[in-house]
This record gives sequence, C-alpha cells and structure tokens, in this order.
Amino acid sequence: MIQIGKIHTLTVSEENSSAFKLVDQAGNSVFLPGTIAPKDLKVDDQLKVFIYNDNQGGILATPEIPFAEVDTFAFLKVKSITEFGYFFDWGTSKDLLMPGNQKKEDIRLGQSYLLRVCLEAETNRLFATQHFEDYFEIDNIELRAKQKVEIIPYQKTPLGFKLIIENRYSGMIYHNEIFSEVHLGERLIGYVKKIRNDHLVDISLNPVGIAAVRENFDFLYNALRDSGGFLPIDTYSSPEEIYQMFGISKLAFKKAYTALFKAGCVEKTEGGIRLIKRNVQKD
Repeated sequence: MIQIGKIHTLTVSEENSSAFKLVDQAGNSVFLPGTIAPKDLKVDDQLKVFIYNDNQGGILATPEIPFAEVDTFAFLKVKSITEFGYFFDWGTSKDLLMPGNQKKEDIRLGQSYLLRVCLEAETNRLFATQHFEDYFEIDNIELRAKQKVEIIPYQKTPLGFKLIIENRYSGMIYHNEIFSEVHLGERLIGYVKKIRNDHLVDISLNPVGIAAVRENFDFLYNALRDSGGFLPIDTYSSPEEIYQMFGISKLAFKKAYTALFKAGCVEKTEGGIRLIKRNVQKD
C-alpha cells in the first residue's frame, strides 16, 4: 500500500510527456511529475520517493526525501511565519506547515523545534504539531525490560528528561542515572528498565542487568589492555574520577571490576588496578 507521508521504493512502469507512473509490488500506483524526476529515469528503474499532496489535494511522489515521515519526530528549523501558521524546513522544496493552534510555545524565525509529523484524516494533508503527547500509545505497550530502543529527550524536568520512545511511547530518564550530556531533540539509544502502571516507561542510557555487566566488562578489559595493563583507578576512587575516565557510574565500574576479578583477569595494586590475564573467556 502506498501511504501519504511515507517513503517508498517504487518501480517505474510507464512514462509519458509529463510524468512517470510508479508502482509497488501489489500494483498500487502514483505519479511522479517529470519536472522533478531524475534526468536518466526510465521504465523498470527503481526509485526511492516520498508521497505527498499537491496544492489541489492530489497524491504525488517526489524524489526529495524529508527529514521525517508521518508519525515520526524531527528537530526542524522555522523558515517562515505567516497568518496560516509556521513553515518549517524539513528537507524538501515544499515546507511543512504547523498551524497556529498546534504550537505550545513562542515560535521564532530561524529557531529549531521538536515536532511530530501528522496526517489529517479528513483532508489527507500533512502538518506538524508540538502537541505530540496526544499521540503517545498508552495501551498494550509493546516493549520488554532490557530492550534496546531509540529515544528522543523532549523536555527537561526536576526529575529528569521526558522521552519519546520508538516514536510511539512516553518515558523518563532520571537525572541521577545520567552520566553524560543530554541534548533535547537528539536521537539516542536507551534500554527499558521498567514499564510503569501509569503507562510511562523508565529508561536507562546504559544496558540493564547482565548485558550491562558484559558490556562494561569488555570496556574495562580493553581499557586496561590498551593502557599497557595498568590504570590509576580502583573501586575506592570517587564517582567523579570514574566518570571522568570511563563515562560510567561507580556502581557499573565496580560490577565490571568484580566480574574481571572473578575471572582472574585483574588485581588491585598500589595506586590502581593491573591486568594479570589476557585473552579471557567470558561466561
């Protein structure tokens, strides 16, 4: 099915004086205007295109690929402000409109804002909104503990950062579990800690459980090996020293050190830890 607001790879089935007919594997079709088609395009070629509405409401394809598809999020810059609303540059020659009633804050020309791309059911027109919390799924959350997910921080609070998870769910990462700089609108990788009764999802920036130990085991082992077998730090070092050297919490460091110690790989020495066994096999 060819969907408005989505990127598709389609096949050229016909060509005429003004357009190319593109089809998917099911035989659904859409037209690509000849004025915007690649110059060497021919029948049977495959082409990645974005599906959109023209000014008359017709459905067309374009080879211009936007920064975001429908039902996803992007950090977009304001290109112009009119009586109809706010137009954002989203990577195509046709700017994306956010109507005035879809904003949640003052919008300034040239500034960038996190937006959700939406499709209006009645008109099939694409628009942007800052009211994306209205679109979060709260029932039947299809996530599991320890799962690796894509997250976007969108609001800083006294507790931490509110998150968009996999373009579908709302979550939170807490300040006391953040050990690196977080920027609003930046796409990051996180890990599911807990799905709460209020339909929010607690997220960690580091792997959870045994996966975290294994990852930090490798990290600490490689750091020791690359430094010649010695590091001037141990389990009595301060959290700040450990974070400055490794970018992880003291607890994560201690778990990784314990795993290496039990494997017979390291020992504490004066002023730090030393690698005593190489080419170790992990459980």
